[in-house]
Amino acid sequence: MNPSRNPDTMTATERRTEIASILATGLMRSVRVARSRTSVVAEKVSEAGEFGLDLSANSPLSVAPRPAG
Repeated sequence: MNPSRNPDTMTATERRTEIASILATGLMRSVRVARSRTSVVAEKVSEAGEFGLDLSANSPLSVAPRPAG
């Protein structure tokens, strides 16, 4: 991928190759981001214990007040 190339001077094959390269780069970036999010979630789940909804003994609870009416 060469940003200084003018698409008007490229052949159809060169344009297709550049488009494929751009799409492949985006796909790889998307996969990397998805994997990094998955690994962080997996770590948090393993730290949370067997059940993700368990609270520690020192967890403060808060309740929003009900609206009047």
